[in-house]
Amino acid sequence: MQLDPWCVVVAASFVRAATTSEVSRSSASRPASSLVPGLATYDAAVAAHTGFEDLRLDTDPVTLREIVADRQPLTAVLDAVQEALDESADEDRAERSRLYGQQCVLLRLLGDLDGALVAGRLSLRYSGDDSALVTVAGVRLAHVHQWRGEYQVADGIYTQALEGAPDGYRSFACLHAGKSRYEQGDADAAIRHLENAVRLRTSGPADLLAAAEQALDTARRLKADMDLSGL
Repeated sequence: MQLDPWCVVVAASFVRAATTSEVSRSSASRPASSLVPGLATYDAAVAAHTGFEDLRLDTDPVTLREIVADRQPLTAVLDAVQEALDESADEDRAERSRLYGQQCVLLRLLGDLDGALVAGRLSLRYSGDDSALVTVAGVRLAHVHQWRGEYQVADGIYTQALEGAPDGYRSFACLHAGKSRYEQGDADAAIRHLENAVRLRTSGPADLLAAAEQALDTARRLKADMDLSGL
């Protein structure tokens, strides 16, 4: 079976990060900002203020996907992200990784999944061997594949992200891996991931814990419904 070349690139990124994980753990220990779970929480270190870190989106309690009630704010932030990318130096790889990550999320939310895929791949490429950047970029790229219905690819990237995630980032990876399993109707796997997301979220912003608890409650309801349907 021929491997997708990008699967090889993704795997290589996680391997590079894993070999330098002890060095990058110190940079991953920055306190997360109390913003939208899975969106701006891990972007406080971006030098350019694009407005991405101020975004607030509700989550659908059934699908566990973000609700975009108004596209205009997202479009405005996307323009700011592109402007920041145009002005950023190519050698500032961490900055470009974060900015491409923001672009990836915004394009996904706006429905441009092809563009989001490109941005997600660029974010991962620029993440280098920083395990924190690799984890966030990997999760965001996997999220695009998930929305494209490419669950096998998405779950593979989530697995790699979980294996290499530094302290402070494992809950984030577990949360999104669990949501992917939930979308596929795999309640047991979703619950395992989401229980870990809650357990690992022992400190930090309350909204991150609330997001994990909401997803866990939803997955447990799915499990209960499936058990009842089997009676």
